[in-house]
Amino acid sequence: MFNRRLIALAAFPFILEACGGGSISDSPNPLATSDQLAAEKLAIAVVEEPAVVAAKATLKANWLAAARATGGVSDEALTNLDEAVDESVFAFALSLASGDANDPKVVSFLAAPHNWYGMNVPGSRTTFDNPDTIYRKIPVDPALSYVLAGTVHAQKPVDFNFSLYSSTSATLSNLAGDQLAPQADGSFVINASSLSSGGSNQIQLVSEAASIFVRDTINEWGVQQFNSLAIKRTPSVSTQPQTADALATTLAATLQTPAAAAPFIAYNALGYAQPVNTLPAPSLGGTGGRLANQAASYAAFQLADDEALVLNVNLGGAKYFIAPAYGRWTITTDYINHTQTLNNAQAVPNPDGTYTFVISPKDPSVYNWVDTAGLHQGFLNPRWQGLPTTPASVGPSATVKVVKLGDLQTVLPTTTKYVTATERQAQLAARAASYASRYAP
Repeated sequence: MFNRRLIALAAFPFILEACGGGSISDSPNPLATSDQLAAEKLAIAVVEEPAVVAAKATLKANWLAAARATGGVSDEALTNLDEAVDESVFAFALSLASGDANDPKVVSFLAAPHNWYGMNVPGSRTTFDNPDTIYRKIPVDPALSYVLAGTVHAQKPVDFNFSLYSSTSATLSNLAGDQLAPQADGSFVINASSLSSGGSNQIQLVSEAASIFVRDTINEWGVQQFNSLAIKRTPSVSTQPQTADALATTLAATLQTPAAAAPFIAYNALGYAQPVNTLPAPSLGGTGGRLANQAASYAAFQLADDEALVLNVNLGGAKYFIAPAYGRWTITTDYINHTQTLNNAQAVPNPDGTYTFVISPKDPSVYNWVDTAGLHQGFLNPRWQGLPTTPASVGPSATVKVVKLGDLQTVLPTTTKYVTATERQAQLAARAASYASRYAP
């Protein structure tokens, strides 16, 4: 305990800076830190290096082979393959640009393309990104000690977690937001080392530890705010700045290994583990990088222009639920201007607290429309977070049924909310406006 107090006191100036909103002064945006902007700038340079551009071909070929070996690939799906590969590669680059265990940085990724601070930042979506969640991966070494400092703002996320991962993204431990003990002003300090003090705000770095994966999830865009977060190694050491050349060499080599395509291959196989347009019962995560205390299900869909999937959902006591539609390459396309994902705050519940969604490439005039953004082939990944400690009498569940668009009214609840074309445009305009603050300077 004494050693942990010394660590926290030594880091106190850093804690004050981090809790004040990171390294970008005059910015209320918790994502707009100097480390984030520097990492994005560096990653943009890295992915433009010739060696990385050439290595993308290997990743693309491995994805394509895996897809063709399972559910097949439509001509439509091929049209956004390059975009998906580009975003996955940029995610790799951002991960490298977040430093190493000697000098880690807090950098968010798995995000849509955005423009801020004079930069056009490419998207970094890969393997079932969630637009409600900000993901931050922090490299750590169990032989070293760190202090994470941050702030839980007044309009806090509906759910947030600090997961300790091995080098293969297996969950070693998870510190959930409701286990965190912040100060009255929302500030918090988490000590991360091989030591254990028995307190609540700690992450014990066991021998297999390789990274801390942070997820902040909101379901009210433009209202709830992501947590501020920064990290410092204690004691700090002098390190050389990373260069685009060095990172490009590492990234190009990585992209040509089987491990680079492994997440896509695994989730692609999981989505096609049963017939299309069916949905297995949700299961708790913890493997393959999944959130340990999250329930989720995976399925592939294949729909004609005149077809839809009706998705009926029971929250099972969860604070958060999302119904997302993905393209063939396991990423979203345009969730800002389309209702490609809907969470439990964005959708209208049934009178009994359940939810009914209509998933289709064409507008069914239903408020709870999960728009595939015109795609006829892709994946579903409904997920439940903030599950009760004591399981509810009826746990999380979901069912899907293929229906002709013309027959929807015969299967939807009588209380279903329908919309006109004008009302749909209003819904979409409100959605885009609520997202706009995420990357506002």
